[in-house]
Amino acid sequence: MEAQVKPMSQQPTLSLDEYLAKEISTAVTTAMQQTFGVEVVPGAFEVGEGMVSLVGDVSGVIGMVQSHLEGTLTLCLTFETVRDILPQVVGKSVSITHEMAVDAVGEITNMIFGQIKSSLGQRGFHLKLGIPCVVTGKGHFVSQFHRGRYMIVPFHLDGQLFQVYVALHANNRKAG
Repeated sequence: MEAQVKPMSQQPTLSLDEYLAKEISTAVTTAMQQTFGVEVVPGAFEVGEGMVSLVGDVSGVIGMVQSHLEGTLTLCLTFETVRDILPQVVGKSVSITHEMAVDAVGEITNMIFGQIKSSLGQRGFHLKLGIPCVVTGKGHFVSQFHRGRYMIVPFHLDGQLFQVYVALHANNRKAG
């Protein structure tokens, strides 16, 4: 029996649902445990539509593309949260610099997205990722201007809140 490959137009479309929320939760809790040795607790996810502004100090952002879908995954943390978890890796006697926080958030965002991409691949989703970037600044806003839906998954770490935000919208352009 020959294996059949579905054309890209027949690939399943990613949905903002409890399956994706579970994959995000698993990826974040695993990455934070393996990298920093900390336990994070996921909260109830929220799905909405329209523009959202996330407030934080350090955010990792990665673009996601599927055959007829575009979006972003954003990990938004406070500098305090990063400063609390980084000593687990670099040592408690090391003073955490802005550059260290930026590098750490970039790396953890890549790890989280890699795990999510792998999980989604096992379910038949074929995502491509863009070049990740890190946005910094005390109390900065990450605003997503798109006409699609979004999902926010909150996480708690020793009383501190951080979020993973996924925004998706249909890509009606034909590949050519």
